[in-house]
Amino acid sequence: MPKKRPHDRADLFMAPVLLDVDERISQLAQLDAQALADRVLVHVNHETSDGAELRDALLATLTDGLELHGWKAKWHDRGLRLTHGEHSVVLGLGPELRAYLS
Repeated sequence: MPKKRPHDRADLFMAPVLLDVDERISQLAQLDAQALADRVLVHVNHETSDGAELRDALLATLTDGLELHGWKAKWHDRGLRLTHGEHSVVLGLGPELRAYLS
């Protein structure tokens, strides 16, 4: 089996970016439903009225203030997808954040 080694800056920053985003997911997942809704509301500074706005607001709350080093975050059926060029990783959300989005 070939060993994967970093080939570029995206490779080098992948682990720190994933760890930072995963830590933010964990922090928000510890909040109860009302505290999570309040945190997102304070972050985006406006009420969210539909599913698309909820997803956008939660995505902004999850990634704001984190140095993503060119990695882009977007939603995926299984969770939060982070991509950079050919690289792509999906982080799971857990039941608390999935419930917020539904």
